[in-house]
Amino acid sequence: MRFLRLLPLLAFLAMLAPALGKAAPSAVAEHNPASPATPAKTTPTIIPGSPLAALTGVAGQSTQASTAQPAPFGTDELGFALSTMLGHEATRTFDDFTDALQRSTRLTPVWHWLQGFSTMPWLLAYASAVLRAIAIAILPGIALDFAVRFLLGKPMALCALHAATPTAANQDTDPCAKPEPGISLRALVRHLGFALLKFGLALLPIAAFAITEQLFLSSGLLAERAARLAVTGIANAYLLARLAQESIRLLFSPAAPSLRLLRMPTANAAWAMRRANVLIGTIFAAFCLISVAEILELPKDGAGALIRIAALIVHLEVALGIWQSRRVVSRWIAGRPHADGFIAGFRRRFAKIWYVIALFYVLALWVAWAGGVQNALGVLLRAILVVMAALVLGRMAWTGSSTLLSRLFPDPTAETAREAPKLLLRAGTYNPLLRFLVRTAIAVLALLLILQGWGINAFGWLLTNAISRAWLGAISAITITIAIAIAIWEFLNYHMEARVDRLNAAGRTRQAMRLRTLSPILRAGLGAVIVVVTLIICLSRIGVNATGLLAVSSVVGIAVGFGSQKLVQDIITGLFLLFEDAIQVGDVASVAGMSGTVERVSIRTIRLRGGDGSINIIPFSSVTIVTNQTRDFNYAQLSIMVGYHENIEHVMAVLREIGAQMRSEPAWAAMMRDNLQLFGLDSFGELGLVLTGQIRTGPGQHWAVRREFYGRVQKRFAEEGIELPYRVSQNLRLDMGNKPEELAPPSPGAAKSGRLPPEPA
Repeated sequence: MRFLRLLPLLAFLAMLAPALGKAAPSAVAEHNPASPATPAKTTPTIIPGSPLAALTGVAGQSTQASTAQPAPFGTDELGFALSTMLGHEATRTFDDFTDALQRSTRLTPVWHWLQGFSTMPWLLAYASAVLRAIAIAILPGIALDFAVRFLLGKPMALCALHAATPTAANQDTDPCAKPEPGISLRALVRHLGFALLKFGLALLPIAAFAITEQLFLSSGLLAERAARLAVTGIANAYLLARLAQESIRLLFSPAAPSLRLLRMPTANAAWAMRRANVLIGTIFAAFCLISVAEILELPKDGAGALIRIAALIVHLEVALGIWQSRRVVSRWIAGRPHADGFIAGFRRRFAKIWYVIALFYVLALWVAWAGGVQNALGVLLRAILVVMAALVLGRMAWTGSSTLLSRLFPDPTAETAREAPKLLLRAGTYNPLLRFLVRTAIAVLALLLILQGWGINAFGWLLTNAISRAWLGAISAITITIAIAIAIWEFLNYHMEARVDRLNAAGRTRQAMRLRTLSPILRAGLGAVIVVVTLIICLSRIGVNATGLLAVSSVVGIAVGFGSQKLVQDIITGLFLLFEDAIQVGDVASVAGMSGTVERVSIRTIRLRGGDGSINIIPFSSVTIVTNQTRDFNYAQLSIMVGYHENIEHVMAVLREIGAQMRSEPAWAAMMRDNLQLFGLDSFGELGLVLTGQIRTGPGQHWAVRREFYGRVQKRFAEEGIELPYRVSQNLRLDMGNKPEELAPPSPGAAKSGRLPPEPA
């Protein structure tokens, strides 16, 4: 994964590449001012035919064209070019759209029309005649409508009473009560019959209004054509509004739950009915106002502006209703909270965002229609459906790709991945990166599908535009190059680890330990080579000529080498120590005056763990002498002191017996490579005779063997009565009550015969 941290350098150098393409010629001109028109014959920084060449316009230029005025610095970069192109298109489209919207909602003609009432008396008289006709014909019909509805109040109440059921009664008393699922066919027919009967009774006032208006129109009281047109238009609008109102009342029936066709609480039904009445009333009032204004010579553009403003009010009322009902509708869309499956999951997700889509559609519909978009309803419906389809397909691809990657590359930390091959476990470390790339590709494809569905030929532009084709090819080549580099990197790592495992299995632990020690340095070197090669290939695919970069990097490397001689000394010394196999991980060694266990060897330092647990990091440049205490074998050096009066042959015989006994035990025989070697009497000490010897052991096992041997010597000497001389502080014996003449230790003969000094009183 350390190798992956270097990959963002590709993107950074790709951003700098266009700048390098402009900086190189300017540098040449600066150093050669005498001939500014004659370019130096140097290797071009941007490769002809590459994506940068297609973007900056280098491809196809002749040598004579190099004398043209260069573009300002930075204006030929990818981000500026694409942002400029998209910015011009977006600005032009937005300006055209806002101009059309302003023209369609301009109220100047309405204002001039209103001013005409004060300057043209005939227009005022015309309006007075229309208002009189409305008052004479429309108001009586509306009054008759209210009167008939009042008279039919009791029959409608009887319909609701006869249609009542226990479920309906519960719904009436408890707004949150839900109807029982089991309803007989007879009860259903009864419920529907009384609901239709009430609806038929509700149509009688509407019929009375229609008959009244027909009588007024055929009576000859409305002689003027304008008055007849105004009355006819308003009457038709009232009839449609009342029919819509009663049809909606048939569904909701807020005052009669027994007649309600839609299952919902009474409070929700009453709220829906109120919102419907406000909406119907707004449409009716707007129609009456605009139709009468057109009859009174309002210009077409003024009428169109009023229609659009009225439509905006209606859309805002619908949007307000959507916002107020978002929670109720969301619960209805989500369905059962514990349902499983794809459909249930989709419903829960859609329930969280449905009102956002609905609000966008309602408001965008008015904006598109007011802006002059042809068939705005169908266009926006298509846009919403395309977005929904792209989101559904993207979500399915998202989930499917995650499942597929989890199966192909299992997570190394998961319990189910213990039995998976090691190669797949190593590949599993790239699972987050693969998920990110796949999800990014899915998001881009979903965006392209949305644009394609909206009528923008995104795929055609990507496949035909020179810049997009060049960059798509470069991105594909870079992706393949990086994938091959990662595959090579992982193959080398897997091969080294497999080699270590094979050496351990074959019992060649020394070679395995050496390879494990050299692995970090080998990985660092191979990783650097892979990164450099990958970087050069990627830059060449983008269009940057890497020859100049290599030259600059060589100069920089030399300068860095001179400035960091200590670092170079660390690396070189460490390489020699490692190749000479002077030290390995796990060895106990003394390095630069520090002793401990080698925990890690990098290309520059050694990390030692001291006996007290401290960490010592030692650079290789400070290492002059390495004392390895666990290489090949060790000697357990033995030094034993006995009293002057002891028999040396007997003592040596006892020591040999102890050594032979240890060698006969399997646990200690595995550590002891030879028998005990006794050198004999080595010196005359102050307290006794000193005998020395040694035992050859395996690497690092001499400490355990020596401790075990000394422990057995103490027990055996106590059994044999062999004296181990010791020094006791005189002050300590005096404090215990002993006299000075009693301070001498008892002789072995006295101990054997039982003649011991008297104990202090």
